[in-house]
Amino acid sequence: MLPPMTTYETAQLKYITLNSTPHAYIRFGRSTGTPLFLHTHYRATLSHWDPALLNPLAATRPILLLDSSGVGHSQGTIPTTFTQWAQIVLDFFAALSLTEVDVLGFSMGGCAAQMVALNAPRGLVRKLVLAGTMPSAGEGVVGAADLGPFLLIQEAETEEEQREGFLESFFGPSERSQGAGRESFERIRGARKERGEYVGKEGAARQGEAYGNFMDTGRAGEGSYERLGELTMPVLIANGEFEGLMWWKSTDERLLGDDDLLMPTVNSIVMYQKLQKANAQLHLYPDSGHGFLYQYAAQFAKLVNDFLDDATLAPAADHE
Repeated sequence: MLPPMTTYETAQLKYITLNSTPHAYIRFGRSTGTPLFLHTHYRATLSHWDPALLNPLAATRPILLLDSSGVGHSQGTIPTTFTQWAQIVLDFFAALSLTEVDVLGFSMGGCAAQMVALNAPRGLVRKLVLAGTMPSAGEGVVGAADLGPFLLIQEAETEEEQREGFLESFFGPSERSQGAGRESFERIRGARKERGEYVGKEGAARQGEAYGNFMDTGRAGEGSYERLGELTMPVLIANGEFEGLMWWKSTDERLLGDDDLLMPTVNSIVMYQKLQKANAQLHLYPDSGHGFLYQYAAQFAKLVNDFLDDATLAPAADHE
């Protein structure tokens, strides 16, 4: 019989010192097993996850969430490279004396998660999940067709503006997808009492700079594209897809849109093709977009749990 678990909603906020700076984190779920660390998206904190996704994951494993430097309840300044973001995560693992961990990165957090896996000591990252994300610049990698959805998130200050940005950038135009988005927003909003605020304008600008540096092919060691072949652990890649038109409420224009409006779905395919096929899995969810993992929370949680629990999936070196 599995030991009792705590939930995302009830997990106690704790603090740990990393490089002389207090950082907030929570640990919940099962008390035994390989921990799953999740890195969140642009402007979000550990308070901005959907419990419909996290709690099914926590039912079978320990879950770790961290407010990175300058984010949420943590002190410090947001670094301007994903390599530095990754080092904070690796310092966190070291401070907790972890010798094996699974990593899930969502959106911009998925960019950082790639660098965590690439820069971690061999064997530390057991399995990697990349959700709604992309590699750094390279052949086949494309940016968003329209900056409108991103700007909605970037400029949002009030809760209503945050809700609008969430619905229009994370979810598809169908009523099914939009309805799922509305439900997810309410779950996230009401999940935790000690709720951190979205990263402010100055911090968001620094996060945007980190993304720009990630995409700058002239910055050696800051990108992932040319290094993806170094990843030997099993990797699960997932995203949303919908067919049809992208709509933009501030204008009358209707433009042919990509499925994931923030990090186009084709980039997930590029990552899959760049990774050793023996290790990579690719899953696309219909009638959805960037927020597929919340729209299909139960299904995606099951997929992740099955992937992490599958003992037949081993590092590429083990197959040689």
